[in-house]
Amino acid sequence: MPSVTRKTQGSRAERRDQIKTRLLSAVESLLADGENFTELSVERLVTLAGVSRSTFYVYFEDKGELIRAWLAEIISELDVAAQEWWSLGTGGGVSWADLRAALNRVVTVYRPHTTLMAAAFDAAAYDPGVREQVDTMMQRNIAGLRKHIRAGQAAGYVDERLLPAQTAAWLQWMAERGLHRLIRDATDDELRELIDAYTTIVWNTLYAGARRSGRASD
Repeated sequence: MPSVTRKTQGSRAERRDQIKTRLLSAVESLLADGENFTELSVERLVTLAGVSRSTFYVYFEDKGELIRAWLAEIISELDVAAQEWWSLGTGGGVSWADLRAALNRVVTVYRPHTTLMAAAFDAAAYDPGVREQVDTMMQRNIAGLRKHIRAGQAAGYVDERLLPAQTAAWLQWMAERGLHRLIRDATDDELRELIDAYTTIVWNTLYAGARRSGRASD
């Protein structure tokens, strides 16, 4: 016989997801109109979402918790996309085309979420929970790239002169700002050019030096 408790919990989770989707859509709409997430009131948010104030507080302590719930999901999506980059070279060298495909995947996953990601970084300035999530996300990205650089240096397809930790930190923080500022309003043609430029920057930083030295595999 199905558990009544499990069914009730499932219904509550589904209801929370529905409410969260409506609220996040309202956040995106308000931010697109020039609102600042930090100054956005719960009252305005629930009015646009068509959700009562009491319902909001049934599921979320505040708007910071709303962003934290969303951010946990997008971090998982970005982790999967990033692994495509960090796994390059495991079977030999890295080609420019393979690198571009991997970075294109990261940009493709990130692009639909630029508005809410901006809200998350705004919220991180005053919400300790969001700040911890953002810091954890960035440190995980840096650690993943650092590991890739060290493995590439050992195998000969990443420039051995690079400092892995510092290089990974620079590349990831520059990429975060670029993703945040450049891709939101780009046309399809502009996006292709931005990805080409991003790929070339990473290629010249990590891999080109190893190829010039003759250590990298074709």
